[in-house]
Amino acid sequence: MIDNLMKYLVLIVALLLVSCQSVDKTKKPDNLISEGKMVEVLTDLVLLNSAKNYNRRILEETGININPYIYEKHGIDSLQLAQSTQYYAENTSKLDKIYKSIKDSLEVRKSVLEKIEEEEVRVQDSIREASVKDLQDSLKKQDKKADSLLKIKNQDPQVSSPVRSSSQN
Repeated sequence: MIDNLMKYLVLIVALLLVSCQSVDKTKKPDNLISEGKMVEVLTDLVLLNSAKNYNRRILEETGININPYIYEKHGIDSLQLAQSTQYYAENTSKLDKIYKSIKDSLEVRKSVLEKIEEEEVRVQDSIREASVKDLQDSLKKQDKKADSLLKIKNQDPQVSSPVRSSSQN
């Protein structure tokens, strides 16, 4: 029993010594992507990956390859993005700030899209209402024409149809 306890104690001490070693932090890369630009890059990555997961076929049909598109759009390369991501991942306060900015940016975009969607619905409703009103006006005009023809027919029994009237002459 004491032998087992000693083995566990030695194991725990060894783990503590190994876990207490110093961890080298990544030094700030020379080509670090600024926090603001990192927000833009990661926001675009989130949107494009969401689009890919939502409907992969559209991205394939348009020929958009996400990573090269991001690199070209933002003027960065894969190594710069990887080094910057690693640097920010080790600096959690900066990373939290970046993710908060990404969240805010996505919420603003969502709000704008919702407003656009509401406007589109309003326009469609207006078009639908105008079409119904035009149809109703057209039917009223046809009813008036039919009423006028009935009045003429009722006033002159000789007029049963324009074709017969012209054939009688």
